[in-house]
Amino acid sequence: MFERERTRHRFTARPATVTTVTDVGDYVRVTLSGDTFADFASTGPTDHMRVYFPNPVTGELVAPVADGDDGITRPAAQTFGRDFTPLNVRDTGTTRSVDIDILRHADAGPAAQWGARVAVGDELVVVGPRGSASAPQDAERALLVVDGTALPAASRFVELLPESTDIDVLVYGDVTEDAARAYLGDARRYTVTEAQLELTDEARDLAPDAGTFVFAAGEASALLPLRRYLRRELGLGPAQAAVSGYWRTGVVAWDHHAPIDPFDPED
Repeated sequence: MFERERTRHRFTARPATVTTVTDVGDYVRVTLSGDTFADFASTGPTDHMRVYFPNPVTGELVAPVADGDDGITRPAAQTFGRDFTPLNVRDTGTTRSVDIDILRHADAGPAAQWGARVAVGDELVVVGPRGSASAPQDAERALLVVDGTALPAASRFVELLPESTDIDVLVYGDVTEDAARAYLGDARRYTVTEAQLELTDEARDLAPDAGTFVFAAGEASALLPLRRYLRRELGLGPAQAAVSGYWRTGVVAWDHHAPIDPFDPED
C-alpha cells in the first residue's frame, strides 16, 4: 500500500558512555556515544535498539559483545536489556551520538531505575538497530496512536514524514494532550487528541481511510481491539496499519516482536 524503503545496518554490540543527561518532560534523555559509534545509523521512525543496563542489584553490566564485523556473541549469564527508539542521531565533533528517552513511571524496572540515578560517564551496551524502514512518503495522512513508551517513535514520524502529510496523534494511557504537544514540539503542524474512550472508538472518530497510514504502539492489551478493528472491520493490511505492543501489563521484558493477537498473529 505505502512504500517504506528498507535499509540494513551493521549489526553489532557497541559499548556506550553517557555524555549528557537532560530532563524532557516525563522522560530522562540520555545521550550515548562511544568509540564504535562512527557508523551507527537509524533512518526509520520504528527503529529500535536493545540497550543493556547493569544488574539493578549488583550493578554488574552483562551484555553481548561484538563478533567480527557483523554479529554479536550473547553471554550465558542473565542480562537486563530493553528496547528503545534511537533519537537525534548526529555527529558531535569526532564522534557520533544518539539519545534515548527513558520514561519515568511507577513500578520501575531496570531501565527506569537506572535512569533515575544516571550520571555522565556511566556505561551501557547498545545492540542494533538491525535495519530501518523509512516513513511512508506517499501517505496523504498519518494516524499515530501511542502511549508514553511509543511517543518517542511518534516524534520520529513527525520528523520524517513529508510536510504534505497531515498528522493526527492519538495519545492514551497516562499521556495528556499538553504533555504530548510539549514533547513533540512545534516544528510542524499536527493535531493531538487525548483518548477518553476505547481506542477503537477514538480511532473510528478520526476516520482512517485509504490514504491514511496508521502506526499504533504501546501497551499491547489496549491495542488488541484497535488492531482487530483496523484489520477486520477496515481491512487494512500491515503495510498500511503497523501495530506493535511495546509492553504488556504484568509481563516482564515483553518482546515487542511477539504477536499481540494470538488468533491473528501475522504482521
